[in-house]
Amino acid sequence: MNLDSLEPGSEIDGFCLGELLHAGSMAAIYRLTGPEGPLPLIIKIPRLGPGERAVNVVAFEVCRMVLGALAQGPHHPMLVAFGDVETTPYLVMEYVEGVRLSDWVDRAPIAPEEIARLGSALALALHDIHRQDVVHLDLKPTNVLYRSSGEAVLIDFGLAHHGHYPDLLAEEFRSPVGNWVYMAPEQVVGVRCDPRSDIFAFGAILYQLATGRLPFDNPTTIAQLRQRLYLDPVPPKALVAGIPAWLQEIVLRCLEIDAGNRYASAAEVAFDLANHAQ
Repeated sequence: MNLDSLEPGSEIDGFCLGELLHAGSMAAIYRLTGPEGPLPLIIKIPRLGPGERAVNVVAFEVCRMVLGALAQGPHHPMLVAFGDVETTPYLVMEYVEGVRLSDWVDRAPIAPEEIARLGSALALALHDIHRQDVVHLDLKPTNVLYRSSGEAVLIDFGLAHHGHYPDLLAEEFRSPVGNWVYMAPEQVVGVRCDPRSDIFAFGAILYQLATGRLPFDNPTTIAQLRQRLYLDPVPPKALVAGIPAWLQEIVLRCLEIDAGNRYASAAEVAFDLANHAQ
């Protein structure tokens, strides 16, 4: 399927494309339309074929596999239909109406109580997938939405790991796969099965919300990324003096280099944050 030939009004397996919502290096996302107008569904079409990145096809298969395995719930989009990767690859999913976490990051630093509210909801969403043996492994502000009810929704499971299925990304790629800004130290050395890796990325997001800064800057080389294995971040209060001690303690515990020193579960982080939420 040639993405360049698609446009609103095109049909794929009977699904009619509406507005183009996103066109990225890995996939394009369209709203779907029907006789009554826009449907609460989207279709994600991966960029595959000559000249495209090999990770795209693997990420498509992983996303299909993980979303199909997760129980229906409020913390991830519901998978409705999918096409064959060899012939007509696509994923049809619930369209989640909500605000991206990146909108708050753009306004950082924000109030500690607001961080606690957002963070507690996100931690509960992580706990939901972790208890189903899924680790997201690409947690970042653009991959989190908040419903009007306040519940956090995790999206883009293309780099995830499911404890009951083969790890296709680990089998195909030797270098660290994911967003280096939020990547946990153990991911840097190839460990992709630990839920506490998501807690580390979660801590990096909290740090960003609290200070307006990234805890480890933006590494562009493997050598810079490997500094994650031995360098601690600057304490948040050194950057923003008004950050309360309880928030700094939570953030730094999430960002411990040794996964064994982090929170044991996302539910524990949610509990600690909920005590301080607005």
